[in-house]
Amino acid sequence: MSKKGISSLIAVVLLIAFTVAVGGILSVWLTTLSTQQTESTEEAYDKTIKCSHVPRATEVIFRGGASGDLCNITLEYPHATEPLYNFTITFIDSDRKSYNIPAINITPQYNNTAGQRFTPGMISVWNLNITKYSGNLNTLTAPSLQAIYVTAFCQVDYPVTATCTAGDPCMK
Repeated sequence: MSKKGISSLIAVVLLIAFTVAVGGILSVWLTTLSTQQTESTEEAYDKTIKCSHVPRATEVIFRGGASGDLCNITLEYPHATEPLYNFTITFIDSDRKSYNIPAINITPQYNNTAGQRFTPGMISVWNLNITKYSGNLNTLTAPSLQAIYVTAFCQVDYPVTATCTAGDPCMK
């Protein structure tokens, strides 16, 4: 009985050709992947460096008034290179409940429009009438206030936060 098949030489040549082809495809894919990862890492590193200077809440005064509870928040941004915008203010009470005031309810808003950003070197004071906000925020009192977080965005999607907690010199 005569068996027919491919010769050993042809089989070896086919195996080598297949291995080289797979190696070439993997080489191109790995090169593209490493280039994309390097670029992505460089962009994230640049944002981290440019947005590393966070604003400081230098004074938080929370007091009761004739028209309700008022809160004044002073924010400084002295040593930075990038503007900030879209602020949110979060109050934390002694029961660890959080109350947010979104950017649209803060004046000035500092939105992401040219000329309206919170730029390096600026100092801003927000005067908030707490009783005008619905929900549990209008029940927050000065003794129960434990922390305030002022969060903003740097370079579109990089959040930075200024913090003032009870017992800090900024909390008056």
